Order: sequence, then C-alpha cells, then structure tokens
Amino acid sequence: MLYDQLDRNRWMTALMFGGFALLVLVVSVAIEAVVTGGNVSAASGIIATVIAVVAILIAWFQADRIILSSLGAREPNPDVAEERRIVDLVENLAIAAQVPAPKVYIIDDPAPNAFATGRSPEKGVTAFTTGLLQKMNRQQTEAVAAHELSHIVNRDALVGVVAAVLVGVVLIVCRLLLRVLIFGGGRRRGGGGGGHPAIMILGIVVIVLAPIFAMLLRFAVSRRRETLADLNAVKLTRNPDAMIGALEVLNGDETQVDFGHGLASHLWIEGPEHERGSWLDRLTATHPPIPERIEALRAVAGDMRFR
Repeated sequence: MLYDQLDRNRWMTALMFGGFALLVLVVSVAIEAVVTGGNVSAASGIIATVIAVVAILIAWFQADRIILSSLGAREPNPDVAEERRIVDLVENLAIAAQVPAPKVYIIDDPAPNAFATGRSPEKGVTAFTTGLLQKMNRQQTEAVAAHELSHIVNRDALVGVVAAVLVGVVLIVCRLLLRVLIFGGGRRRGGGGGGHPAIMILGIVVIVLAPIFAMLLRFAVSRRRETLADLNAVKLTRNPDAMIGALEVLNGDETQVDFGHGLASHLWIEGPEHERGSWLDRLTATHPPIPERIEALRAVAGDMRFR
C-alpha cells in the first residue's frame, strides 16, 4: 500500500507540473489575445515558459516556507509544556518510523488542527495549532503527529504544498489581469487593425475560467490520502483508539482554523468542508467526512483486537 501511494504521488506531482505549465501557456496566449485585440505571436509562448519554470522552481524549493509564513507559523516555545511535548512526540515517532525527524512549528489558533509539508522526508515539516495541543490528550496528539509523519513519508506533503503554490500563482495572475481589463481598458494602443475579435473574446473566456481549472488541479489531490494517513498512524502507534479519539475531538469541536489562505486548506488534517453540507461542497471536498474516517478506523480496531 505504501509503495503504491508513493508511485501515485510521484505521478500526481508530475501531472500537476505538466498541467500547470499547460495552463500558464493557455493563459499567456489569452492575455496577449485580449491586450492586442486578437493578435497572437510566439512571444506569449516564451513568456509562458519563463513564468512556468520560475513558478515550478519556487514551488519545489520554497513552497513549504511560503505556506508556513502565510499561516504565521513559529518555532515551539520550550517553556510551554504542550509545545515541548509535541517536539518529543514527533522525534520519537520518527525514530520508530526510521525516518529523519521533521521540524515542528506552532500556529497560534484556538481550533484543533495540524498539517505537514516538505518535498521529502529529509525536508519534512509538521505544524500544529495551539488549539490541538490544548484540546487533545497525549495519546491523541501522538496519533495526529503520526498521521502527519505518514503524509511526509508518503510524499503527500509534497503533492499538497506544490498544488497550493502553483494554484496560487494562477489565481493571482488571473485576478490581477481581470482588474486591469475591467478598470484599465482592454486593448494595447495600436493593437487594432489585424486583430480577430473572436480570438479576443475567447481569451477573455480563458482568463475567467483559468482559476476554475487551477482549483481543479488542487482537487486532484486524492481525498484517499487522509484515510491512508489515518491507517498508517494506527500502524505506527499501534493505538487505533487514539486516532479515533483525535478525529472525534476534531468532529465535535465547533471552532474552525483560520482558512483565510484557502489554497492550503487541503493540507490540514481537518478540511474547511467539515461544517458544510451542500452538494457542491461534497463534490469539491478535499477531505472525506470525518465520520467515514472514524468508521474505517473502527473496523481496523476491531481486527486488531481479535488477533
């Protein structure tokens, strides 16, 4: 199961890079078509290549720092017992899993939640909210830490953080361009004449729809990874009740972590869909419902007890 997930995540990362590069190319051509009134040249392809290469390099080497900075993550305070404890738990789990211990960060937020990032186990990072450290007992916190460590080992963290950064680039570019088109006029001076109105209209449509396709890249991050991480956490801790208890705390807690940076919402152990129930929310959900995850763990717990 682990090696299947690793192969799947490698293909998913390559697919996201390829899909992003193609989307940037299409958007660049659309931008030139709109600005010039329908004229398209090879310049858009060159611009798209440069943008795609730069964005991919940033996503590969700096994505974890970008996400941590945007969420206000900080290093643990050794004078705070809960923060000192989570560092010890993560280090002990890493020893048990025979992988390098990921760095631990703290996010000051009353809602219980956690996520992992890093492009490899050697570059792994785990982050926990203060709400999680305060509302979960030691066994539950350990289970969540094992869940996040599993994401790092399986390369889920790489897929998730790359998706967040690449989608963010597309959304920012498209939003800025739409503002320019709305408030600054459309055509470049002198761009009339040989233009094609149909191409310009198509370019506008592409610019409007590009953010939707970019978000679909994020939704391509499989929801199954959360259930697999739950099961791997149980395998590592040998304590299914702890993981079940942690999910029950998440399911019963009314507070929601600040999802102001929604592009990273799929990284968390509990997604923003937790308290939403429309058909569209279920269709685009980045996480399976917590009750389903609990039921899957209860089945595993029953098998373990009868062995």
